[in-house]
Amino acid sequence: MFERLFKYPQELFQEGEVGFSTRMPAEVRLLLCVVAAALVFWLYRRSRQSLSPLRRKLLIALRSVTLIVLIIMILGPTLRLPNLKNEETFVAVMLDASKSMTIEDSTKGGSRFGAATKLLMGDKTGDGLVTGLAKSYAVRVFAFADGAKRANDPRAILPDGERTNLFRAIRDVDQELRGLPVAAVVLLTDGGNNGAGSPLEMASHLAAQKIKLYTVGYGSPNPPNDYEIVRVAVPQKVRRNSQVEAFTTVRCTGYKDLFTVYLRQGEAILSTMPVRPQPGKDMYQVRFTFYPEQVGQQKYNLYIKPAPDEKVKDNNLREFAVEVSEHRLPVLYVEGSPRTEFRFVRRALFRDSDFRIVSILRTGHGRFYVQGADDMPELQKGYPTTKDLLFKFEAIIFGDIEAGFFTPEQLRMTEQFVNERGGGFVMLGGVNSFNLGGYVGTPIEGLLPVTMESGKSAYSFERFKMQVPEATLRHPILHQDDDPEQNQKVWEHVPELQGYNLMKGVKSGARVLGVHPKTGQPILAVQPYGRGRAAAFCTGSSWAWRMAVPIENEIQEKFWRQFVRWLAVGSKESVSVTLDRDVYAKGEPVILRATVLGAALEAVNDAAVKAKIQDPFGNVEELDMPWILMQDGVYQCRYETREHGDHKVSVHVGIPKLKAIDIDTAFSVTQPFLEFNNAGLNETLLRQMAENTDGKYFSESDTSGLTGEIRKLLAQQERTGSYVEEKDLWDAPIFFIVLVLCLGLEWSVRRRAGLA
Repeated sequence: MFERLFKYPQELFQEGEVGFSTRMPAEVRLLLCVVAAALVFWLYRRSRQSLSPLRRKLLIALRSVTLIVLIIMILGPTLRLPNLKNEETFVAVMLDASKSMTIEDSTKGGSRFGAATKLLMGDKTGDGLVTGLAKSYAVRVFAFADGAKRANDPRAILPDGERTNLFRAIRDVDQELRGLPVAAVVLLTDGGNNGAGSPLEMASHLAAQKIKLYTVGYGSPNPPNDYEIVRVAVPQKVRRNSQVEAFTTVRCTGYKDLFTVYLRQGEAILSTMPVRPQPGKDMYQVRFTFYPEQVGQQKYNLYIKPAPDEKVKDNNLREFAVEVSEHRLPVLYVEGSPRTEFRFVRRALFRDSDFRIVSILRTGHGRFYVQGADDMPELQKGYPTTKDLLFKFEAIIFGDIEAGFFTPEQLRMTEQFVNERGGGFVMLGGVNSFNLGGYVGTPIEGLLPVTMESGKSAYSFERFKMQVPEATLRHPILHQDDDPEQNQKVWEHVPELQGYNLMKGVKSGARVLGVHPKTGQPILAVQPYGRGRAAAFCTGSSWAWRMAVPIENEIQEKFWRQFVRWLAVGSKESVSVTLDRDVYAKGEPVILRATVLGAALEAVNDAAVKAKIQDPFGNVEELDMPWILMQDGVYQCRYETREHGDHKVSVHVGIPKLKAIDIDTAFSVTQPFLEFNNAGLNETLLRQMAENTDGKYFSESDTSGLTGEIRKLLAQQERTGSYVEEKDLWDAPIFFIVLVLCLGLEWSVRRRAGLA
């Protein structure tokens, strides 16, 4: 209880004395307290409120005590500990037990950890650091990586830490030895640090307590020759058969020859990318594309074959996971007449089970032929009239149909569909589309990537072969073959189209994927718009790519499937579940988030959201996911990883007045490779940390004077009597308790007296 109130054990107060850090005479400190009390007395004497003598005295006393306590805290009370004998003085020795210490580049041969352990414990040739100091002083050994723990048997320490946090490790040691007379801390490490917090800040904290830090650095300052997969950026959730882009950063240190990065699923190679090292550069970004065919969580990896002399091989492989959805992509296609293009576009999407194509074909005034909308009876009357219905789709195709067919509200909803919902929109060419259909001045004009002629220029029925600029051949819409050269040949020999709409130009943010070979007129253009994507395909004759080729050639079908998948990539889901990453290290927290939207995709803040997480051994933990008050529609929970392997996640979302939704996802817990990132000896950091405490840095090859340096320090402190430790008391809980009690009682008395 005493330590909880006064911050330190009673024994320390008995051995030491209480003073102040400020060099202010005691008379001045006393005068400040008297002045504060007098000021309070004077203010209450001048008060015009009628108070009983007892209440007035009580208020004066409470306010005076409050001010006096504040003055004492500002003056900086300290506990000064007297000189102690050597055998009562502690030395903490910290041994780095992270995986980077397993690198075999010690100056004396072998691993860094082996060299550090030899210094710590000694061998047949001599005593170690522990034995040398323990004869006269109290030595405490700690193993550290992400944090520090006391090691009762230093020989049992293993270098298996998956990350290093010097800040947290030193803080843990400081807290473990809190209240004890610690003179020095010895740090045996390679200086690697990949955790939060500043090691230099903790060194300054030791210096404030008059604790010197001695650092010993292990390993080569130059990282060993190494290939490393540094990071991977890839979407967490994709649709089956859609193009996925994976961007990876690789590091090549010390090697000059061409090397290859492999994209694999298990051991099966999906793609390769050669990288040629360049002088003065060690980081390279590599782009891979692939098309997942299996539904569910699919695991992939990026891999570089180790070189014969490569010492660190664990970081040559990095796994990542992609959640592949079988959700059918809902597409709404509106056409003004039963033309050939309508039949072939609809058939291309209908024959692929990844799509749910709903078509509205105008057959006469107020009459429609609707297909694929058995559960949407409202569409029998034509285009959706509510956002709830329209937002059920993820892509919209406008065929050869004039703007006058739609109401102004329907056109505004379509613009909002792309801008707010993140859906995809494309308008096809025809005699009743673009400027010929009166779309100039409507909300649709704003989202199109092309600029239309203001007048009603004639539709050109010229036959032409669409030319694809070489720079755009890698665009997902134009993907016909994984081989870039073969893909280029496909578009060089594509059949001719017939007819197109003349355009004034394209907008600044648009990308032109196809042009007229002679005039340069845009035929296919795309652009991002709001949260979604928009496109203009200024012809209505892509059917020729099906009719004029052999039956086995599916250029037209592939084109439209890739086109619609690309358009719909940004569309929002009513419920989406995301993880802050897809691969974690053991012990790392998993942040699971669910975004819940209503029928019109508005944020829902009163949903009941729960998550079930199953570890690789079948153990299930159920977690509530409360709403994050600062973010509408977002719910979150935190899960601590305990086991390596694949973890299954199931999120149940109950939305008032709507059907409950269940979303499944997964994540993996694997061995991380942070310890091998830029794993050379960080001598600069270790020197700075030691200098901040007036300590000293020792190289691995010259540690003979370390024990003598510490003995010299302790002998000097004993001889000069300078080893007097000051511990701050201003933040002792007793002061805050007194302040709260005094202010609370004063407020209560004032309220009863009618002053509050």
